[in-house]
Amino acid sequence: MGFKKLALAAAVAAAPMSALALEPMQDEALSSVTGQDGISIGLSLNAQLDVGIEDTDGFGTNTGEGMILIDNMGLTGDITIEIDSSSTASGGGVLQAYISVPSLTIDTGDIYVGQGTDGSDVAAGIAKVGTELTALGAGDPLLDSVSLTLDNVDLAVQLGSEAANFFALSTTSVLTIDIGTLGNATDNLTLRDQSAGGGGALVADQISIRNVDVNGITGNITTSGLEIATNTALSGINIAAMGVAFGADDGSAPAIGNVYITGLDLSGQTITISGH
Repeated sequence: MGFKKLALAAAVAAAPMSALALEPMQDEALSSVTGQDGISIGLSLNAQLDVGIEDTDGFGTNTGEGMILIDNMGLTGDITIEIDSSSTASGGGVLQAYISVPSLTIDTGDIYVGQGTDGSDVAAGIAKVGTELTALGAGDPLLDSVSLTLDNVDLAVQLGSEAANFFALSTTSVLTIDIGTLGNATDNLTLRDQSAGGGGALVADQISIRNVDVNGITGNITTSGLEIATNTALSGINIAAMGVAFGADDGSAPAIGNVYITGLDLSGQTITISGH
């Protein structure tokens, strides 16, 4: 009986070895094998975050540090990132991250302005965001949260000596952006004036931006800052501000009516963003 068990064990042990035996592939089979390089990353986002953007030197006679605070920013949607690289015979090269956004909803969060730090300590800066949002959260923000949706937008980011642009936008369709819902007072766009002697607000029932074509917008980092070129994009934009009112933000201010802007052409522009 012991011999039979030993023979069975030897047979089981030998089976995987025979299954893993290597055999040469025929040309016909080899021709159907393909390979792919690079990295592909798929993201399904449902994220919330608080953001603090700190100005450490103030402006004018207001030399105290200030902080722009965004409470409960949200990102919801699917994003695909493909990372690849190439080189040239001259030794140059480029690293590209191709970001595809089939649909992404961005909730801007409520925007406040609060006190900052001197910018010399990471822990102090992070803690300040939390304490300022707690202190300011009981009051009205400068701008209430608004929601934006992007569909079918692709972003190519390139780094390296052979890069054509730092980033380039492309899309197969024009975008429609709606802020607020017509006839729904709970999601009005509200921009508050909190200056001394102020206290009023600009309120709009809905802001609608139509025919936003971002295809072909590029950006590059230069010695002057981040330069964004609209090229042939952003032409023929139509904007409608519905139910615009100036006064109290509780709905009591009478609306001045609707404002329409048609055929807005922002093509061929260069926008430079830099510090000062």
